[in-house]
Amino acid sequence: MTLNNEKLTILNLRFNLKRHIYLKRKMNAEAALLRKKMAFTGERLEKWVLEGKYRIKYNSMDDILEELGVTSDELNLYCTKVFGKRFLSWRKELRIEDAKRMLISSPETPASKIGESLGISDKADFRHQFKSVTGLAPSEWREKNMKKNKEKFGI
Repeated sequence: MTLNNEKLTILNLRFNLKRHIYLKRKMNAEAALLRKKMAFTGERLEKWVLEGKYRIKYNSMDDILEELGVTSDELNLYCTKVFGKRFLSWRKELRIEDAKRMLISSPETPASKIGESLGISDKADFRHQFKSVTGLAPSEWREKNMKKNKEKFGI
């Protein structure tokens, strides 16, 4: 190998090493930024849930994003990583869990009114969402689970 080839080889190695170091630092910075965004999104989402805002009927997804102060990508990335599902599916399940509690604790309240209190004003939409999560219509679920509670508590 000639002196010029050796110099070129050394220069290439140095360049590749510097490029590697640069890319590693860049990836570390991006990972740190992602961790910050995930933590911020989690904090905002937790506050939103604790305040019961998931029950509100929003006009659009953009209104929810504005309320949370995050982007659609940030919200869906967080929900996918933490809950294993996209935001709207997770929110629907939160609402249906509330609906199930209300169906049992307030047996005299019509299911449609429960849906309205959870931000689902259309009766058919509430029935469809409830059935997609539980496999039963709200009235069927209530009847089945009221029987369980009567047997369980001797009512």
